[in-house]
Amino acid sequence: MKPEQIALVLIDIQNDFWDPMSGGSKFNAFPENVAKLIALSRERNYNVIHVKSVFQPDRSDWMLFYRPEGRGQIPCIANTNGIEFPEFAKPLAGEKIIEKQTFDAFIETDLGEHLKSHGIKTLLIAGLETSVCVLFTANSAYLRNYLPFVVSDACADTGERHKNAIELYGDLSFKTITTDQLADDYHGVKKIIETFV
Repeated sequence: MKPEQIALVLIDIQNDFWDPMSGGSKFNAFPENVAKLIALSRERNYNVIHVKSVFQPDRSDWMLFYRPEGRGQIPCIANTNGIEFPEFAKPLAGEKIIEKQTFDAFIETDLGEHLKSHGIKTLLIAGLETSVCVLFTANSAYLRNYLPFVVSDACADTGERHKNAIELYGDLSFKTITTDQLADDYHGVKKIIETFV
């Protein structure tokens, strides 16, 4: 498997999603692991893709279920600091940035076209939140015949949702891998190849 056939898909690592979780001790290693994962992917010439949520303040582009008032606060409002990437997950010039308005990074975006045009079949998926947009995107990738890996220690969520999402869907619609496993030049890539080939 050639490096250019692998993409790192970073989901919603944005101020509005990370700031509320950053005070908890459970995911203290998240920024470090994400930074390590990004650096490793760039070093290996993986295709690095940054997916971000961006919504209008009037809820007009939010999913129908959440449009009525009282259905929760809308995060990541356009033209606010909430949509920005924290320092540890900043894109480099030339890296693909995709804006989405649903939990699934494939819906009404050009993610699928981008992957196809680059001959990519294997996805390393990481980001926020594990049980929501990471999970929806990983499942969607599986249904579209991609080979998804969720990088478990480069994801975060509230409560027990992270653990439950990984345990419920890992080995069903995606495989899990850690940043340390990926960093092993032999075993990390070998695990990817042996899993699906």
